[in-house]
Amino acid sequence: MSSMAAQSQSSRYAQNRNGSVEAFRVYQSGTHRVQADAQSLYPFMPLMLGRRLPQEIAAKLIAGLKEEGRFLTPYGLATEALSSPYYQDDGYWRGPIWAPPMALIIEGLADLGERAFARELARRFCDCVCRSGFAENFDARTGAPLRDPAYTWTSSVFLLLAHRLLETTD
Repeated sequence: MSSMAAQSQSSRYAQNRNGSVEAFRVYQSGTHRVQADAQSLYPFMPLMLGRRLPQEIAAKLIAGLKEEGRFLTPYGLATEALSSPYYQDDGYWRGPIWAPPMALIIEGLADLGERAFARELARRFCDCVCRSGFAENFDARTGAPLRDPAYTWTSSVFLLLAHRLLETTD
């Protein structure tokens, strides 16, 4: 996808009726209804576009991620905001920290020039994995391992992020 096509696609999903950036939408599986009260990490995934994401959208998304206690925990990014009515400590995609979204968001943040924030997220995730092992996902409040205790994508993401931490100093 070209840079212009990526920007056009992202902007289309991020605009309200007046044409200004408001938010990406989360749709309920099966019914495709907008879940107005959902506070999922999913709408932040366009950050993986990095510099291809329009600056206005990137700035709003980054500001939302930096709110300590919303998605940002001492262990990484929760997949559902801690204050959401849908949040569950072991809610699979409704709360726990997962390696793949961490990797994608961290890479996008670094590409956007948010290197210190990307590094801090990588450190939090790697510290969690060092303490809790290569679990499939982690409790966002405690960092405790959940589900499968030995998952390859967690180990792969850990190796990539640990390498990033060792290489960078910013």
